[in-house]
Amino acid sequence: MYESIKKEVMIEKHFGCSINDIAKSVIISPIWPLSGFMERAERIIKEFKGWYKGVTMLYKGKSVTAISSGIGAPMTGDCVMALGYSECQNILFSGSAGAINDKLNFGDILVCNDAVIGEGFSRYHSDDICRDCFGNVVSGSSDLANVIFQKAVIAAHSLGVSAHRGRVFSIDSILGENKRSFDFMIKRGCDAVEMEVSAVFTASQAIGRNAAALITISDLPLRQRSLFEGIGEDDHKQYKDTALMLPEILLETATSI
Repeated sequence: MYESIKKEVMIEKHFGCSINDIAKSVIISPIWPLSGFMERAERIIKEFKGWYKGVTMLYKGKSVTAISSGIGAPMTGDCVMALGYSECQNILFSGSAGAINDKLNFGDILVCNDAVIGEGFSRYHSDDICRDCFGNVVSGSSDLANVIFQKAVIAAHSLGVSAHRGRVFSIDSILGENKRSFDFMIKRGCDAVEMEVSAVFTASQAIGRNAAALITISDLPLRQRSLFEGIGEDDHKQYKDTALMLPEILLETATSI
């Protein structure tokens, strides 16, 4: 029903800017503050605010856009869908996740171009709305993930953490993380659990854009170090140190593609 609405109107409503204000490479995150990107910029080109808040900046001579997408699959997924009305080509998603692979630890970096659908958003943007896509694997761009990983390895070394390639499960309910769901995630080959990546990849496929995800590990729910208890000061510091580095990794990637 929205097919007749002009692209300019959709961009103005969603982002509060014009089509030309959005760069070809766009970073989106539900949790990292825009200030972390802005303080690394050579110059701020445009700050904007519609349903989503964002900024386009100059970094190493190239224009890059960063947008706060909102937490959860519906908010972030719709943000990506709305970017389909712009001229952007590459979407770099970044957030945090709980590790379910014993090889991952606090502050480790996980780069993904595969995710398992555990959210409801993807059903509306897949081929058949009547077919349940829960548990299906949805993919982003392996080429884009490769570039992110190259940058992540360098950063991880400086931080004293590890960089990994892997797969995440995107869940709709934090309290839905239980033995039954964790067993399912492990059977589907997932390394971590978060809330948005599968929606990002479903939406990026729907709008014909490249997408990949850069994640840092915030908790270890299968080792009794969850969001609710068991996380020590050293664990939190390692996570925070990596989180502070992620804007630089993302900006370096955006200017390399």
